[in-house]
Amino acid sequence: MLIKEASLRIFTQNIFLKIGCSLEHATLAADVLIRSDLRGIDSHGVARLSGYVRLWEKNRINPNPNIKIVHETPTTATVDGDAGLGLVVAPFAMQVAIEKAEKYGSGWVSVRNSNHFGIAGYHALLAVEKEMIGFAMTNASPLVAPTFSNERMLGTNPMCYAFPAGKYPPLIVDMATS
Repeated sequence: MLIKEASLRIFTQNIFLKIGCSLEHATLAADVLIRSDLRGIDSHGVARLSGYVRLWEKNRINPNPNIKIVHETPTTATVDGDAGLGLVVAPFAMQVAIEKAEKYGSGWVSVRNSNHFGIAGYHALLAVEKEMIGFAMTNASPLVAPTFSNERMLGTNPMCYAFPAGKYPPLIVDMATS
């Protein structure tokens, strides 16, 4: 079955609105998931929507977070996501990094107290839109057993590097370390 992007976007946005997200946050979260599907990364697209709802049901996601900068230097910052959707917190953090890079040539932002942020590529590409190199990464729960181990100890720790390429499509390296 094929579903039109616009219909899926509205459906996804409405789910985020139902769990209490603002229209701005619901629209942004839906965009991250839809763009993941459009890039062919189905594992991090709308298929994850039920997981976000389950996290909300367990009070592990704050649908209306007070996202704020809690530490800052001219080129760095730490953002507290107030248990918000990583789909919303990460773009906020990348925007802070972009603003710092525009002013000082480099911007680095760490995030705490957030949740799953979707595909790293979405966030790195925000910098490419400003003709900047983008880098986004996150930690992950232990899912991988080291060689000769029976116990999962390592996260997949996704990361993305994105480079503008002038008249060509950007170079994007979006991967996990597993």
